[in-house]
Amino acid sequence: MGYKSRKKYTSRREKFEGTVRKTRVFIIFLILGIAVYLFMHRREYWAWIETYFY
Repeated sequence: MGYKSRKKYTSRREKFEGTVRKTRVFIIFLILGIAVYLFMHRREYWAWIETYFY
């Protein structure tokens, strides 16, 4: 019997596409997290901005 590798060969293009997909998902969740954080602290940041336009 011949040896059969468990891992399927993936080309550089397929690896790159997987990396791009993972990076895109990470960036989307990062942006969502920052948006939620800013929304939770909106009054604090609004007060900070108002100090410069008083």
